[in-house]
Amino acid sequence: MVLGRFRHPSRLCVLVAALAGTVLGGESATQAGRYDPALLNLCPQPSGAVASDMDKCSWVTRDAAGNTTVTLDADAKNHFRSLMSELGTVLAPVLHTPADTLGFAGFQFSIDVASTQISHDKPFWNGVAGVDFTNRQAWRPASSLTTVGGFVRKGLWLPVPGLEWGVGAMNLVGSSLWSLQAYAKFALLEGFNGWALPSLAVRGAIAEVVGSDQVGLTIGSVDVLVSKPMSLGGTARFEPFAGWNLLFIDARSGVIDATPGCDAYAVRLASDQAQIPSQCVRAQAGTWQDLDANFSFPKQDLILRHRLFGGFKIKLSTLFLVGQYALTTPGTSRDEKDPIGPRDQSGRQQSFSLAGGLDF
Repeated sequence: MVLGRFRHPSRLCVLVAALAGTVLGGESATQAGRYDPALLNLCPQPSGAVASDMDKCSWVTRDAAGNTTVTLDADAKNHFRSLMSELGTVLAPVLHTPADTLGFAGFQFSIDVASTQISHDKPFWNGVAGVDFTNRQAWRPASSLTTVGGFVRKGLWLPVPGLEWGVGAMNLVGSSLWSLQAYAKFALLEGFNGWALPSLAVRGAIAEVVGSDQVGLTIGSVDVLVSKPMSLGGTARFEPFAGWNLLFIDARSGVIDATPGCDAYAVRLASDQAQIPSQCVRAQAGTWQDLDANFSFPKQDLILRHRLFGGFKIKLSTLFLVGQYALTTPGTSRDEKDPIGPRDQSGRQQSFSLAGGLDF
């Protein structure tokens, strides 16, 4: 019996973590960076541009004197908000637990895998590195994105009884993006297993997305969930659960170079216009004017998304498995600071996920 060799739980934890790391590393190496943000790809090419015009973006204007300006159109801001909305939903705090806490002495280790639907054919998904700036249809993102993560959870009655805490990290496969997460769950009602009363809990979570110099994402989460534990043949515990979740997505743009084919430092050092590459304006020789092509998307109000979720947890001895389905409704929020503020044009997103591990 294979499991007989792993009577010490910590050894099995190490094995599961190592296998997950191997799978994740192999998958990431296969499609490294395709889903990393590349926000300049949101810029449409001007009419008449050809495949060799790698540096052409309709937001950028450069005159013969070398003066450079970047002007974002309305679609640019809408697309940034919509991309951040769907990407934030993919990397949002995981749910994957029933309302009952683990108890004061409880401890859980899990590996989580999820597949989340995106609007891959919409123009705002041009904003990832895998999309070719000169041919947006040569490669498109998949219709669903995969995330893999590891989490630890602990029942800890501090500062009050009925609390559960958890931390973890999740990677978007095919990217350098990691979602670092933490949550606290407070059980309002639990332990009435022999009654008809369900367990009831509230939970708050936060996720910080790292790994990109193009965007920063902070995702807050608040949800209410109910569950009802029951016995399966006196040997296993089965807990269906369901709930509602509200996401608060704070998206921040990094500094974007709108003329990546033109090296501002090389232009500054050039003593002769003949030394200036064709992607640059020759009048900029000896100046830092190309730095005027650096820009950031304006800061916007929080993006709000609603998720409905349901699933089950099965526990047998110290082993457990969670299956979950989540439905995120289409985005409708807008940036209220701007009279014609950008609108979230994200679509409905379905997510299917599994989590498994050890529950002590």
